[in-house]
Amino acid sequence: MADQIGLTGEQVQPWLATLFPGVEAGLSVVPLTADASTRRYFRAQWRLSGADPGVSRVIMACDPWPETETPDFIAVARHLSASGVRVPAIDGVVPAAGWMCLEDFGDRALADAWRDADNPERLVWGQRALDALVRIHTAATQHHDAACPAFHFAFDVPKLLSELQHFRLHAIEGLWQHVLTEDEQQVFDAACLPLCSHLEAQPRYFCHRDYHGWNIMAQDKTVGILDFQDARMGPQPYDVVSLLVDRRTPLLLGRDVSTALVQYYLDRFEAESGQRVNRAAFDELFELVAVQRCIKAIGTFAAMHMIYGRSQYLPYIEPTLHYIRPLVQRHAILASLKAVLDRYPPQGAY
Repeated sequence: MADQIGLTGEQVQPWLATLFPGVEAGLSVVPLTADASTRRYFRAQWRLSGADPGVSRVIMACDPWPETETPDFIAVARHLSASGVRVPAIDGVVPAAGWMCLEDFGDRALADAWRDADNPERLVWGQRALDALVRIHTAATQHHDAACPAFHFAFDVPKLLSELQHFRLHAIEGLWQHVLTEDEQQVFDAACLPLCSHLEAQPRYFCHRDYHGWNIMAQDKTVGILDFQDARMGPQPYDVVSLLVDRRTPLLLGRDVSTALVQYYLDRFEAESGQRVNRAAFDELFELVAVQRCIKAIGTFAAMHMIYGRSQYLPYIEPTLHYIRPLVQRHAILASLKAVLDRYPPQGAY
């Protein structure tokens, strides 16, 4: 499995030498943090003869794939790059080993840039991320590419419901230890269906799916986008929610910056697409998407702890719950979902 992969310089040097003639024996390979992912990332650094400064690339280690197939990461990267979105260049691959050699965007994520900045600079960095997102929602959405898997998948009822069931399994039943009978599981599913059906019925845009501050790298005055291989079609606010609502981001940015960024996105989208956006309808859909995505995220945080022992995500659960509590009370379509959430509250030490 990809999450068990380790790499050494000795393993990858022969391959890198075919991509970059002159790689010296002093090659260093160090692991990088992979956020909530089962893929593994390593930074390879070396010096070419007479070159200064040295060369740096990121090696992504994932599950092997047949040479006759194109991995989703590569297919989506090609589509986004052709749409004007900055994604890592791919220097080479080893399908049998599950390796990809990628352009190195550095260590500074947008989340880091936001943390270290004052509000005016946070606003600027958010605008840069939203500029890229507008390209995703215009050029990448309009230029349909059958070779890009995102156009063959969507946030439909089965997908949305499966993500909420993931929350039930790993958060309600796993982390919080509420044991649900089969009938109670069916009640939970039925309570989720109104929200899932409503979101499925919305116009669809190209969605990164995990467009948050840990998958967007801040370099100089530009942003680079990572972890896009699970892209699919979905509601317009989905990636805006991902950016502004993930983990502790609402607390970090505050209401004023977040509100200004939503308005900036809408202004830029209207300017680029020529379409008018109903702000009230967008705001309502934003909140409904936020509820679904936050519940899904809590399930992911719980699963990372329960399955992989990565407890660093547990502190994000309470702020995420805090964010959605007023939302589930505000929207009538969420009444049945609110009832089941109230029935199975967080419990235990975690």
